[in-house]
Amino acid sequence: MVNYNKPVNQPTILIVDDTPEHIETAVAVLRNNNFHVRVATKGNIALKLLEQHMADLILLDIYMPEINGFEICQMIKSDPAFRSIPIIFLTSLNDEASISKGFQLGAQDYVTKPFNTSELLARVNTHIKLKKQAESLQHANSELDSFCYSVAHDLKSPLLSLNKLTEYLAADYAAKIDSDGQELISNIQEKSQEVIQIIDHLLDLSRMCERKMNLTTIDLSQLFSKTYTELVALEPVRDIEFTLAPLPTIQGDALMFKLLVQNILSNALKYTRHKATASIKVTATQTDTEFVIAIQDNGAGFDMKYSSRLFNIFQRLHSNNEFEGSGVGLAICQKILKRHHGTAWITGKVHEGASFYFSLRKNLSTIVK
Repeated sequence: MVNYNKPVNQPTILIVDDTPEHIETAVAVLRNNNFHVRVATKGNIALKLLEQHMADLILLDIYMPEINGFEICQMIKSDPAFRSIPIIFLTSLNDEASISKGFQLGAQDYVTKPFNTSELLARVNTHIKLKKQAESLQHANSELDSFCYSVAHDLKSPLLSLNKLTEYLAADYAAKIDSDGQELISNIQEKSQEVIQIIDHLLDLSRMCERKMNLTTIDLSQLFSKTYTELVALEPVRDIEFTLAPLPTIQGDALMFKLLVQNILSNALKYTRHKATASIKVTATQTDTEFVIAIQDNGAGFDMKYSSRLFNIFQRLHSNNEFEGSGVGLAICQKILKRHHGTAWITGKVHEGASFYFSLRKNLSTIVK
């Protein structure tokens, strides 16, 4: 009988093989090196064992009875509960076709039979270490998401209060407020509600890996134009040359893209503030598979040797004395684009402006689940 009592930090290896001598060799080597080992001689048994006890790594023979190793690998990698488990295929020395197919199905590595014990241990240890590092990174990201969630949650409460206070103001002083005042109150309510919706979406972004997006058709030209108009109204005395080339219509989450464009244009307006005439230009190019949107400005720019820091949360290249900011906006942009299977990058030169680029796949609706 298999003993499931094991030290907490002892990695578990699931061997899926039906050849007794191979099982015996692998079990002896792994147990002698402080691994907890379980064995399945059939694919359906392996799947049942996984449901009962999670494995840290799977050694999977290709040629199995009833269900072959390729089919087992495909089933494991298609299940969200198990897809992060590294799989090492067990194969013969000259079976290059099987090795290639294994990688295509999501396997991480292979070991040839008969086993070279040093090679087996090296590959197992490497993938156990990589799995632990990935889990550690995921944990760190979860903690960051929790922090962002807390911040967004704390911001939402005063905004809800502001929205409610304007309702009371409109109701209690309706007779004393003229039409201009009523319009102002209406605008305050509308904008505060919009910010509340954005914060709600930021709360959702903390769980973005699990959240199903609401894809709609988005006219980027209209979105950039409307957002720019709203933002520039806050700085009416500035001299700004805003050029908006025709942009594509895409599939995306409308609230996420509203936040994305707000962040991009807000940055462009902020960092061109000290220019006598600010220039902001939005253009688009495309390939067979993707759209690339560019937002160029003639603002403060930055030193490219620090570009790797720009998308990190709370990382800034300018002091608050120069330009206000929290260092969160670009991190949010990157997160939104990753959720849409897009990519963002920035180029720039000190005192000569910056260009923010993002790419989006044309067939996003078939990619996002």
